[in-house]
Amino acid sequence: MTGIDIRGVTKRFDLDGRSLTALDSIDLSVPEGSFAALIGPSGCGKSTLLRLIADVFAPSEGAIAVGGRPPKAARLNHEIGFVFQAATLLPWRTVRENVALPIEIAGVTPRRSPEALIRLVGLQGFEDAKPAQLSGGMQQRVAIARALVLEPKVLLMDEPFGALDEITRQRMNVELLRIWRESGTTAILVTHTISEAVFMADRVHVLSANPGRVAGVVDVDLPRPRSIDLMKSPRFNALENSVRQVLFDDDTEAESTPERAHG
Repeated sequence: MTGIDIRGVTKRFDLDGRSLTALDSIDLSVPEGSFAALIGPSGCGKSTLLRLIADVFAPSEGAIAVGGRPPKAARLNHEIGFVFQAATLLPWRTVRENVALPIEIAGVTPRRSPEALIRLVGLQGFEDAKPAQLSGGMQQRVAIARALVLEPKVLLMDEPFGALDEITRQRMNVELLRIWRESGTTAILVTHTISEAVFMADRVHVLSANPGRVAGVVDVDLPRPRSIDLMKSPRFNALENSVRQVLFDDDTEAESTPERAHG
C-alpha cells in the first residue's frame, strides 16, 4: 500500500497568452490504505489535482510523493490506477478484453487475471458481453476492474458515478467500498456530492475555487464496513453539515474578497 503526500503544490496553465492559476499552495496527505474524498465547486481544480498525482501534468511549484517517490516513478511502475467519469470502454472489445487492455499495453503478467477482477466487481457471467449490452453502472464496474488489473497501490477516481441515477449511484458506492477494502489500495475520489464524500471517505478535503486551495478538512469517524442505513444516523448528518459549512463559509468569504474569487 502507498500513501500520497502533497506539499506546496501550485499549478498554472497558459491560456491565451496569460497565466491561469488552477491550484494554489496545496498541502494534502492521504495515509496508505485510506480513502480520501475531494469536494468543491466546479472549476476548483479537483480533477487537475488527480492528474498531477497521476503524472498527467507536472506541478508548477511544490512536490508530490506517491509512496515516497515522484508520481512519474509510480506511474512507470504501474502503481496508479485511474477511473474517469465516463467508462471509456472500447466498444468492439468484450468485458474481458477491456479489462485486459492495460496488461497488453504494459506487457506484464499480473498476479490476478482479468477474470478474477471481473469477479471482484461482481460481473461474472458477463465476460463476453460488449459495452453496449451493459448498463451504465455495469460499464463503470468494468472500468474499475480495468483500473485494478495491474494491482495499483493507488486508485484515483474522477466522479466515476456522476452520470448514474441516485439509486444506482448509492448501490455502486457500497460496491466500491467493498472493492476498495478487498483490493487494499489507497483511494482518492473526486465528487460534487456531500453525502457521497462523507459515506465513502475517511477524510474529506474541501477545496475552494479560483484558484483551488484547501479550505478545510473533515475527518469522518464513521465505522466500517458501511451500509446505506448509516446515512440515516445523526452522526452522518452532523458530518454532512461540517462539510457543508466549510464549503459555504468559503463561498461567503470568496464573495466578500474579489481578489481571491478571481485569482
